[in-house]
Amino acid sequence: MAKQIKIKDIAAMAGVSVGTVDRVLHNRGNVSERSLKAIEQVLAETGYKYNIHTSAISLKKEYNIAITTPIAVKGEYWGAVRDGIMHAINEYSDIKLNCTFFFYNQFDIYSCRSSFESILEQSPDAVIIGPTFKSETQRLCKELDDKHIPYVFVDAVIEGTSPVSTYSTDQYACGQLLGRMLDTFTPEDSEFAIMSSQRIGNERSSNSLARKKGFQDYFRSKGMQNRIHETSFSVLDPAESERKVLSFLNENPKIKGMAIMNSRGYILADILRKNGIKEICLISFDLTQNNIKGIKDGTIGAILCQRPELQGFHALKSLIRQLLYNQKEETVNHTMPIDIIVRENLPYYREFFEM
Repeated sequence: MAKQIKIKDIAAMAGVSVGTVDRVLHNRGNVSERSLKAIEQVLAETGYKYNIHTSAISLKKEYNIAITTPIAVKGEYWGAVRDGIMHAINEYSDIKLNCTFFFYNQFDIYSCRSSFESILEQSPDAVIIGPTFKSETQRLCKELDDKHIPYVFVDAVIEGTSPVSTYSTDQYACGQLLGRMLDTFTPEDSEFAIMSSQRIGNERSSNSLARKKGFQDYFRSKGMQNRIHETSFSVLDPAESERKVLSFLNENPKIKGMAIMNSRGYILADILRKNGIKEICLISFDLTQNNIKGIKDGTIGAILCQRPELQGFHALKSLIRQLLYNQKEETVNHTMPIDIIVRENLPYYREFFEM
């Protein structure tokens, strides 16, 4: 009996992409002679048998995939997630995928709820979810589970759900790493600020909460929990943010480290720069175009980056495997690497300059 082997295993053994293996199996051409020979050799050695009939039926069907994330702007975090999804769509262009985006305001729980309700009205074949609010995501996933609609998470893992797969960093570990870095980069007697975004609704971002806990636990383990202060800032009202942040710093003059719990570090960097405050080390998340400017001019000390484009790319690939081949993921939760980016290694992330 022929050995059962998966397409991803063939790709790894042949040293090519999964998309290239698909093109060979479907006889769609556009494959180099070298890649073709490598794949054919693996197929011969493993005795792989491909179900052509099943494949032909699958390829005739159009799959409706709903994608719901915070509003995706080019050069921002969720824009990179979208770019990764679009890359996967192009990679699998011979598969009939009808992908519809349902964007929402990540600072407004009611916007998120409306977007999720629109998805349920469409009854898609599968869903990619970029979750911000835990309760809203759990409510959506229960509906999808009841309808047997598969879904994948990017950026976060939400407890009490059953996704096909997830692609995210360990947010708690991100918080601990952020704490260790600020502890290292600042004077011995420094105090620290947790800066979170104001949101409309009664629920905080699940990622921010996990990062905050990791950050607090790091300083608690050092017996320094009394050095942590916390406030919030408005993404939508810069003037209000400036007044609030300056008042906060005036009340806590020993703050020398500022932990931004999301990708909006540039907002705080602009406030510090505008007011001539240079002694505070600021660390934020995600290599967005605005944060890149802060790294370059020194107003942002470091950025923790989560590979958003890879998250989006792998999320769609995972759903394709589920829809076409009914392949269950051997590993459900895929943990992405955490890149630490400072001014010295920023040039080696040149692809982000062209987002």
